[in-house]
Amino acid sequence: MLKLTQKFSQIYRVKSRFFISLILLLAVGLYLYKIDYRGLWIDELISLKDAEKLSFNRGRLLYYILLRGWSWFGTNDSWLRSLAVIFAIGSVWLTYKLGCYLFNKSTGLIAALMLTISPLFINHAQEVRYYTMSVFLGLAGTLALAYALKNPNKFSFPFWWAGMRWLAIITTPLNGALLFPDLLLIGLNFRQKRAKLFPFTIAFLIIVIFCIPVAISVVNSSGAHKLNPPIPNLADVLRQLRILTAFSYPPPPPYMTRFLQIYIFILLGLLGIAVFQKKRSEELIWITTWALFPVGIIFVFSHIFYSIWITRYLILVLPYLLILLSIGFIKSWQQWRGITIGIGIMYFIAVITGLTTYYSSTKRYMGSSDQYRHIVEIINNNDQPDDTIVWSYIHKAPLPLDHYYDGSATIYSRKLISVNNANRVDLENWLLSLPPIKSRLWLVYLGKDNQHLREILEENFRVKTYQKSDYPPVFLVEKLSNN
Repeated sequence: MLKLTQKFSQIYRVKSRFFISLILLLAVGLYLYKIDYRGLWIDELISLKDAEKLSFNRGRLLYYILLRGWSWFGTNDSWLRSLAVIFAIGSVWLTYKLGCYLFNKSTGLIAALMLTISPLFINHAQEVRYYTMSVFLGLAGTLALAYALKNPNKFSFPFWWAGMRWLAIITTPLNGALLFPDLLLIGLNFRQKRAKLFPFTIAFLIIVIFCIPVAISVVNSSGAHKLNPPIPNLADVLRQLRILTAFSYPPPPPYMTRFLQIYIFILLGLLGIAVFQKKRSEELIWITTWALFPVGIIFVFSHIFYSIWITRYLILVLPYLLILLSIGFIKSWQQWRGITIGIGIMYFIAVITGLTTYYSSTKRYMGSSDQYRHIVEIINNNDQPDDTIVWSYIHKAPLPLDHYYDGSATIYSRKLISVNNANRVDLENWLLSLPPIKSRLWLVYLGKDNQHLREILEENFRVKTYQKSDYPPVFLVEKLSNN
């Protein structure tokens, strides 16, 4: 009997390795598919600039150090984005390991698959930003703490936890929100074994000391570059279930609205099945705490100070949320198989529709992310010697030109003015501030209303306009013969 049990256990392990290998291969395919479809958007270009400076940007540093080294081997968009792909694949693996360690292999496999096919996670796996690295390091710290909680006699585990949390925090300080559930779980787990708290106390003090530069950077830049998202309400919290799992950027089409409303409540039901069990294990309490506490902290902070309720900031809890959903799927399957099959079909319809929308759209976040690449390609294909380029945008530095432009034109940056609110005198004065035109001037004005500006330009210059679909126009300005 013992030999038979061991044989079944071995077969189960082999099957688990086979399935996680398939999931990881799927992750590689999805994360690399059309990785170059969109050009870099402004935040990715800012990442390249921060990697050049290698200074704390609101407490962030580690990703930029790695990105700088990564860029030594290539600077095309696909290569730069592949750094995030590595951490995304690593996050899938750690999600599997965490699910297996705390629960069982089925939980780990389902959660890893759900993370792999999340359109939101794929979106961040395909950008030059630190979000997948943040998730990876957050998971590494959580797994180290799980080992420490289950093996209190292993002196090294608390320090592995401290090291991973510190690395996560210097990737993005918001990962400090994970320390709140960590400390709560450590206190609850060893409330009657206070001697076991000593290594955790030392480890936590190490985190605090090494995070002092991060804290100073965050305080000094407090409120800088705020995006001013709306203060969240309950509907916003529920909406995150849809965004984190199925539809991210761009938003879903109108015909999916009712379906996705039902989908959200189904996910709520799965979470309820997972969390509100009659006999809750301590591991279930742990994963629930890691999933919900950081969201609660961001929610409360957004109400007390200023709103930071942005989906990409909430992505740090995605693996724990998916582990909870996988637990709900398994519990539902054990009691209502027919209903669970229907739930699974709805889940994959939502995800596949979200993936189709993501891969087919040029939009990312609030605008078209490859407008910059498109604009600079126009100049690259049509510029001549002695041309001048004037870049006017909300971000002062012409970052897209720094990355994409390969010509020799002189580049100037001019502060963006609001064409809608500017009168004729304002526009004419702004145009007079432009550098003298030797032969031709490329004017890139990324404002909302370019028609008014075009009319003023055409009164004084010969103007050729390059524009494609909904991209902003690029003006090529030449002197009139009588000027």
